[in-house]
Amino acid sequence: MSGGELCALGSAGALRAQHAAGHAVVFKLRATDDADYTKRNVIVNKWIKSAAASENFTDGGDAGDCASSMEQFKGELHRIFDCALKDEHQTMLHYHINDTMRYSELFSNIETLKQTFPQLVEDYTVTETTLEEVFLSFAREAQENAEV
Repeated sequence: MSGGELCALGSAGALRAQHAAGHAVVFKLRATDDADYTKRNVIVNKWIKSAAASENFTDGGDAGDCASSMEQFKGELHRIFDCALKDEHQTMLHYHINDTMRYSELFSNIETLKQTFPQLVEDYTVTETTLEEVFLSFAREAQENAEV
C-alpha cells in the first residue's frame, strides 16, 4: 500500500521480480587528497552538463590526470550502460544500472572498466534492486502523483 492505495500484491520474491529493474553498482575509488577531489568534481560536473547539452567540453589542461580519468570513466560507464549516478563521495560512486542483462555480461563489462581504469577503481559491488527500493519507488510515485 502507498498513499492508502493498494499498489501491488504478492510474495516478496514475486513483487521484487515484477517491479524491480536493474542493479545497484558501488565503485570504491582510490583515495586522493581533498584538493584533487574538489578540482575533479568541478570538472566532471561541467563535463556531464556539457554532454547533456551536446556541447564539446575541454578542461583547458587544468584538470590533471585524476579529473581526466574520472571524466573518461563516467563517460565510458554511460556509454556501456543505461545508468544514473545516485550518489558520489570522495572515494565512492553509486550508480543504478537500468539495463537488464545476464550477470556474466554485467560483470565482464565492469571488470573491463576496472582494468581500463586501475588508477581510479579500487573495487566494486553489485546488488540487485531490493524489496525496500521497490517499496520506496511506490511511495515516490504516490508522492509525485499527489503533487500533480
